Amino acid sequence: MKKLFLFFIIFLIGCVSIPRKPYISLLPSYQELKKFCQENKLDYSFNTLDDIIYLKTKGKDIRLLLDSSIVFFNGCFFSLKNAPFYEEGKIYIPLDLKKIISKKLPSLKLEDFSTKTVVIDPGHGGKDPGAISPWGLREKDINLKVAKLLKKELEKKGFLVYLTRDKDKFLSLKERVKFAKEKEADLFISIHANFNRNRYIRGVEIYYLSPYFSQKLKPFYLAKKERNNYSLKFWKNLCYRNNSISKEFANCLVEIFKEMGFKVTSKRAKFYVLKYGYVPAILVEIGYLSNYYEERLLRSARYQRQVARAISLAVSLLNDQYEKLAQK
Repeated sequence: MKKLFLFFIIFLIGCVSIPRKPYISLLPSYQELKKFCQENKLDYSFNTLDDIIYLKTKGKDIRLLLDSSIVFFNGCFFSLKNAPFYEEGKIYIPLDLKKIISKKLPSLKLEDFSTKTVVIDPGHGGKDPGAISPWGLREKDINLKVAKLLKKELEKKGFLVYLTRDKDKFLSLKERVKFAKEKEADLFISIHANFNRNRYIRGVEIYYLSPYFSQKLKPFYLAKKERNNYSLKFWKNLCYRNNSISKEFANCLVEIFKEMGFKVTSKRAKFYVLKYGYVPAILVEIGYLSNYYEERLLRSARYQRQVARAISLAVSLLNDQYEKLAQK
C-alpha cells in the first residue's frame, strides 16, 4: 500500500522516481527476518500489499512497516533507530527491536498518534529578512509564500492549520514556540530557505532534533522551566514521543521529496524551535538562495507549489503509517 501510495503521488506530479539508497552498510545492526524470528521464538508473515510485517507468539503481537521506524507492539507504538527493509529477496529487521520486545524502551499510547492540528512557521519576517540571494531574493518572502500554499494544501486534506505569521511581521523564536504550544499543535513545521558561500551546493534539507539533546537534556530543561507537578519521567516520555514522531516525519519527507525528483537529505540539528518546542517539530530548508539554479526555482510559483504539495503529502503519509499499523 505504501508503494502504491507513492506511485500514485508520482502519477499525479509527473516526476521521475529516484531509487532508494541501499541499506547494505547498516547490516551489522540488522538480522534477516527468518533468523531473527527463530532466535526470538516468533512466528512471522508478510503482507506484500501494504508492506506490513507481522510477528506473533503467545502474548505478543508485533507489527512493523517496511522502510519505517514505527513499531506497533501489544497496542502501543514504539520507535526504532533504523527501519526494516527489503533487499535481494530478504527482509532485514533492526536488532534494537529486541529492546522493545523486552520492554526496555518507553511506549506510547495509540491515541497519542493522530495529527489533526498543524502549525506552520514561515521563518524570519519583518526586520529580519533572513538570507538574501546575490540576485536580491529575500528568504522571508519565499518562506511566507510556501507556508501559505502549504496551509491551503493541508486544509484541503482536513487538517486544522495555523501560521505563526501570515504577513511580513517579525516574531522572536520564543514567540514561535509559544504559539505552537498555545494552539496545541500535533506537528510544527518551520519553513526556511538556505544559503552557503559555496554557490554549487543545492538541495532540500530536513532537520529534526538530535536524539541526544532530546533524550538527555531537553526533559530537564522543560521540567525546570515549567516548575509544575509533572515528574521528570513525564517530560522524558513526552520528549521521546515528540522525537519519535519528528524523526518518522523527517523520513516521510525525505521519501516523498525523493520520489518527486528532489535532491534531499535529512540531518540532526539543535535549532531553537526544535530544542525548546513542546510538540513534534521539523525544520525544512526548501532550497539554496545562493545557488543560481535553485534561486530561480524558488522564484517559481510551480516550484513553490511542488514543495508545499510534497510536505502536505508527507503529513498524510505519516498519519497513514500509524493508522495502518494500528488496524486490527
